[in-house]
Amino acid sequence: MLAPGEPRRGDATMAKNRLSRVFIGLCSVIAVGSTALADSPCNAGYRDTTAAERAKMTAVLETVKSAMPAPPAGWVLTVDDTISVPQSLCQDLAKVPLDYSYTRHYSNVGDAEQRQKLIQDQAAINAEIYKKKQPRLDAIQAKMEKISAQQVALIQKGDYAGAEKFNAEIEKLQAEYQQVADEGSDPQRMEAIGKEMSRDLEMTIAVRVNPMTARVPTEAKPTTAPAGAKAAYRWHVEDSSSSNDHALYQFGTWFKRPDGTFQPSVRQGAPFSAAHAITVEVTGESQRVTQTLAAIDFAKIASSLN
Repeated sequence: MLAPGEPRRGDATMAKNRLSRVFIGLCSVIAVGSTALADSPCNAGYRDTTAAERAKMTAVLETVKSAMPAPPAGWVLTVDDTISVPQSLCQDLAKVPLDYSYTRHYSNVGDAEQRQKLIQDQAAINAEIYKKKQPRLDAIQAKMEKISAQQVALIQKGDYAGAEKFNAEIEKLQAEYQQVADEGSDPQRMEAIGKEMSRDLEMTIAVRVNPMTARVPTEAKPTTAPAGAKAAYRWHVEDSSSSNDHALYQFGTWFKRPDGTFQPSVRQGAPFSAAHAITVEVTGESQRVTQTLAAIDFAKIASSLN
């Protein structure tokens, strides 16, 4: 027989399920987008996070930070990666785990001279091209200045109609000038140089603790997850200025929403300041990402969920 007020075993299970449903329900409302969330008002007002909450979040991020690899040879940390945790929270979100993060930025300075040489070499090529066509540009410029002087003289006499007749000739000369100026230019080469300048220049490791959702692009391919991780994905992003790989790892329990995003589940019995789910995303040049993934202590990150 149960003592007065003692919950039945089924009641405890139902309570846990209700808590999970509350968390999922709130996330369903909130997960319309991080931008919308940032712009939405806080109806219930803010409260300061407690000392215990800040201590727990700091401990989680200290563990995450200790799992990060040191900069490889020729690389440095370019942004202060001092741990910072939320000092307040919107009480609209009082029933969901606190969302906090840590990001480490790496920058390649070891080959700065080679990158600078790319610019200098192209500048020398451009200067030589300009030198060859400068006499033609100067001649066109002289013609435009002569006509402009004639226009000014007519305007000073009040002959605006006469001055206007020179507009077509000036426009023709301007078009000719632009055509000569563009000769020898190679936009594709300039784009390629810019891309080479940025190749393997920067890398980031972004860690999110208790994110509301995680979005995985359709082109992402599942990869082997390290011990302790729920899932792993990798994809490539190529544009006119950069060429980078992205590797995303999910820790904790996640489920896929109808809109294709992933949503974490709450850890029963853990305070909302604890780590309930974690994502780790590494962004950088393909080979650099592969090397970095081998250097991250994923087991240590997974231990934050215990």
